[in-house]
Amino acid sequence: MEIESRIIKLIKSLDNIMNAWDKLTLRRTLITIFSLLLLSQVIITTLLWIFGKDISDSWVNLMTLEFGSWSIMIGFYFYTRKGGE
Repeated sequence: MEIESRIIKLIKSLDNIMNAWDKLTLRRTLITIFSLLLLSQVIITTLLWIFGKDISDSWVNLMTLEFGSWSIMIGFYFYTRKGGE
């Protein structure tokens, strides 16, 4: 019974987060923070590559997933901003 109530609370909190996501300020803040994190990762990776360090495949795969997530966030931001659903 306790697990069910925790799952219900989790679902309600996720629903509140998704409702808050539609607010422009929150979306803009999250995209800005995520963009800065990606930029810093690209700079670090480039510096490592310039100085001859081998970059692991798992790091590159992780950055690929992050850029995919970032592009979805940007697309959703502009879709809802221009009057989408």
